[in-house]
Amino acid sequence: MPSKVEALGLLLILLPGFFCAYIVQALAVRRAQNDIEKVIESLIFSLFLYVCTLPFFGYRLPLSWQEVRPGIGDFQLTVRWVQLSVLSIASLVFGTAYAASINHDWIMRFFRWIRVTDRTSKNTIWNDVFGQIGGWVQVGLTDAVIVKGWLAYYSDNPDEASLFLEQAAWIDPDGTEELIDGPGILITKQMGIEYVIFLHGRDRGAPVPSVIDSFAHSVDN
Repeated sequence: MPSKVEALGLLLILLPGFFCAYIVQALAVRRAQNDIEKVIESLIFSLFLYVCTLPFFGYRLPLSWQEVRPGIGDFQLTVRWVQLSVLSIASLVFGTAYAASINHDWIMRFFRWIRVTDRTSKNTIWNDVFGQIGGWVQVGLTDAVIVKGWLAYYSDNPDEASLFLEQAAWIDPDGTEELIDGPGILITKQMGIEYVIFLHGRDRGAPVPSVIDSFAHSVDN
């Protein structure tokens, strides 16, 4: 068989694994991978997908080729579209489920429960904390500037250190609050985040809690 046809057939066979890896990369929040790690992960996904689907298709690959006229080099490529469609759907489902397990720490939570590891599936404690807690926060910035609001968005990369707070308000040194007139405030790395206090009150529609209310709630509990 001509080398170009072989390369094309191999690429099409491995395509479900690469498609699955692409979905995970798009949906999951995790550390960046180099090119070699991405290829290895794609190959592992391809192996897993074929192991799960080949028994239903007589252990045949979705692509095959045969020589139509021996000695002339005329080959015919056969595509099993049903099997290829099943592989595509399986790639989408598995990639989405695997990304969800990373984002929600399902797999690593089980391994922590059986005391195999203490690690989480997130890259840094920044992602762990903001992903699991959230809610109302009070953020201390440089020059003793304080702002409070509902944590709506946060950057995936802690090096960016960006937050978007809705229903936000500035807190003056005397404790009075000045509501920000608008949808919210985007806090960037340049503003210098010194600390983040997570306040009690998980209901977005409830009145904005204060630090004193949160401290009293902790003492009562």
